[in-house]
Amino acid sequence: MKWSPGLYVKTREAVLQSVYATAFLPHLILVGTVHHDPHGYDKLFSLLTALRPDIISIELSPYGRGFRTRNSRKLVQRLLFLYHAARPHNHLSDPFLSGDKDNRRPVHLTEDELKMLPSLLQELLATIRFPFEYEAARDYAETCKAPLYCIDLSPVSRKRLRLFREEALTEANITMLLSLPDKGVQESVNLCYKRARAAWNEFPCDRRAGKESTGAAADERDVHMSRRIINLLQKHPGKRILHLGGWEHCAGGRGTINLYHMLREFSPLRILLDEDFSKT
Repeated sequence: MKWSPGLYVKTREAVLQSVYATAFLPHLILVGTVHHDPHGYDKLFSLLTALRPDIISIELSPYGRGFRTRNSRKLVQRLLFLYHAARPHNHLSDPFLSGDKDNRRPVHLTEDELKMLPSLLQELLATIRFPFEYEAARDYAETCKAPLYCIDLSPVSRKRLRLFREEALTEANITMLLSLPDKGVQESVNLCYKRARAAWNEFPCDRRAGKESTGAAADERDVHMSRRIINLLQKHPGKRILHLGGWEHCAGGRGTINLYHMLREFSPLRILLDEDFSKT
């Protein structure tokens, strides 16, 4: 199989062929995701198992990893408190709280129970907790003894997470979110993947696709991550490096300067995580 520079593998079957032809894979693979994909962990872990990368880098900063390690549990509890305060409810039948009428507190919820929350609140939860990309990469790395590098910019992450705590985790914001139509997480993810496919295919008719990364902060992050990836390629010649990030950073839309364009000279293989790679 011959790989052309920046090749975008469009089908699950084409990707899974790599299990039988790993010698032909390029040394750099870019996997684009939609961050809140509810089935993302299973799809990504299966893909990693098929491609067997030697090294993984991820669009997560060292600060962001430490922040979630220290604060994730208490921020989930805070979100549940705010949800309880903002929503119309019956105190005695609220499934998200326990205790007597005058001493209500959030209970420990299972993953299935958390999925009962409105979709916009589930997206807030996904920001508070470790993203599925990190969890799948961590589990693969531990199983296969592959190094995992968090290479995003910590200063940008620190600023965004501070604003998130100050502005998103407020009763006023939660009340506003609950007033919006609830489309469902999967529907939102499907729409994002539809836009991603258009951007990755470089459809000239959709000039809006793939331009989310044109802001100064996004450019700064892509420059930083591209340098880190190039450094890994130079330090580990012959090793297969796989980078995980949001689809916007790997899109090929015209007029966009992003991570993919900064790495094109290395002829990366691009894969969009829009199919279930666990199916055989």
